[in-house]
Amino acid sequence: MDDADYAVKYADGAPKGDVPGKIKQAMDARFLKGASGLFVSGGYTYRPESDNSLLSVDVGAESYLTSYLTGRASLMGMGSEDDWFTGVDAGLRLQTPSRLAPFVGGGVYAGAAHETVDASGDGIDNDDDGWIDEYREEKERFSGAFAAIYPEVGAHFWWTPQIRLTSYGRYMIATEGRDADDWMLGIGLAVFSKR
Repeated sequence: MDDADYAVKYADGAPKGDVPGKIKQAMDARFLKGASGLFVSGGYTYRPESDNSLLSVDVGAESYLTSYLTGRASLMGMGSEDDWFTGVDAGLRLQTPSRLAPFVGGGVYAGAAHETVDASGDGIDNDDDGWIDEYREEKERFSGAFAAIYPEVGAHFWWTPQIRLTSYGRYMIATEGRDADDWMLGIGLAVFSKR
């Protein structure tokens, strides 16, 4: 492995006949303390109360506070044909210090909601095409602030010492009440380095 901390720790390595030692060496990811990186993830959000679904994109930074605890912050957008939300997301994840690392975590999301509504009778040229109130003309409008806290579960898999794949599930508990709660499933890719 090309990680300096790992190379020092396992310079001699486990003997060839020590199968448990070889497995431990292959799974060990305790060298991650102090690593930080950037990630991108995408997901699918479903609101059972309204049969509404949204696609989400999340871009941010994550840091290993210890080998088993990360902190992250990102910009997140969620949208569908008619509604979209933009905001900031932050959270912590507690995980095993291993190459395949299941985790539990929690976080917060705060953003603004926008929606597309009919504008065929408002007396304004909303789409700047020179016509006022044409058939099926639409406009976007601010529909309020949106905030949520969430628990999450998932797993990381280290493809290489720098590249990590992630899958996760969240239950977004909205400040607007249980009718606005969402289930979110997502996958992500992160690239890490140590200074």
